[in-house]
Amino acid sequence: MHIWKARRPVGRGLARGELQLTKTHLVFEPKGLAARVDGIRFSVALRYVAAIGAVPGSGGRWARRIERLCVTGGDGAQYEFVVDDLDEVVAILQERLRARGQ
Repeated sequence: MHIWKARRPVGRGLARGELQLTKTHLVFEPKGLAARVDGIRFSVALRYVAAIGAVPGSGGRWARRIERLCVTGGDGAQYEFVVDDLDEVVAILQERLRARGQ
């Protein structure tokens, strides 16, 4: 299992938490204030993930400068996360998808 500190765009801000890669799922678990206020948990089975990559940030004045992790589901929905060591996270997630035959 891999765990990274991450932030997920919520409204006009970023909810802090952890991005966790388990054997079968990719999970965002909010921590601290984000868990009490926003409470937005994200979980997707890896078999439903179509692609993993990096995208330029969108949004406010500062957000445009930050590249984000982008998880694309089989239905075309995209979910973005701000993570430290983006290149490492993308490489690990892409390798996991390849290993699962996707």
